Amino acid sequence: MKVTPHVHQLPVTTPTLFPATTTNVYLVVDGDRAVLIDAGYEHEDAHRKVAEYVQEIGAPKVEAILMTHYHHDHTPGAKFFSKHFDCPVYAHPLEVEHVEREIAPVKVDGTLEEGDIVEVGSLKLHVLHAPGHTHGCLNFWLPEDRVLFTADNVVGAGTTWIGPPDGDLRVYLDTLRRLKTFDAAWMAPGHGGMIADVEEKIDFFIGRRLEREEQVYQLLRQQPRTEAELVDAVYKGSVHPSVMWVAERTIQGILVKLVEDGRAVEKDGTYHAQ
Repeated sequence: MKVTPHVHQLPVTTPTLFPATTTNVYLVVDGDRAVLIDAGYEHEDAHRKVAEYVQEIGAPKVEAILMTHYHHDHTPGAKFFSKHFDCPVYAHPLEVEHVEREIAPVKVDGTLEEGDIVEVGSLKLHVLHAPGHTHGCLNFWLPEDRVLFTADNVVGAGTTWIGPPDGDLRVYLDTLRRLKTFDAAWMAPGHGGMIADVEEKIDFFIGRRLEREEQVYQLLRQQPRTEAELVDAVYKGSVHPSVMWVAERTIQGILVKLVEDGRAVEKDGTYHAQ
């Protein structure tokens, strides 16, 4: 579906995390040139949906696949699309090894870093290193359409999870604050529909993280607790067992930040408020 003059959003079914059921593949198109941002899962229906859509809009030449990060609901489709469109795959240097594991035997052809510009016809797609969800997560800024491609840093359905080994809560919050500095009319998220209330949505994501951090800190002020006890206190009964590992990683990420900030200390597997 065309969502701005040069951006097309294609939700494809992937094995992603509740409440999302799809991952967005984006086409940035100018005339007879295009790039893909993310590639979805390795699923025949998803492959057909994207390939047929490219034909429907006039078959622009897809010149590259730009991976925002390596997670398996965003990446494996590049195995098919890199061959189908005969185009290279790009990722941040910190993601290359992980992406190649997801798309083997296909290799990453090149890397993208902060400050790089990807030219799509006459358009200039600005590369942003936006870590926090993963160390090498990339976001993209298309000033011509005032669209900010946020991957999983800001999503349209639910919230995102931040935790070890890839996630860093402090870095993630810094990334969100940076995203607010762009004059974006739209955010194009990794999951869910286009987001028009840009500043409000980012503020919600920042506030939600800080609220959860404070909740954990207050629990530690009541009494020392282990990581498992904190997971139970915060999430028991409210999280489906299939995604309890996400809750565990989230608590781990919060504890790392609390310790770094001097608000908590770990002693023999138990955390104490400072």
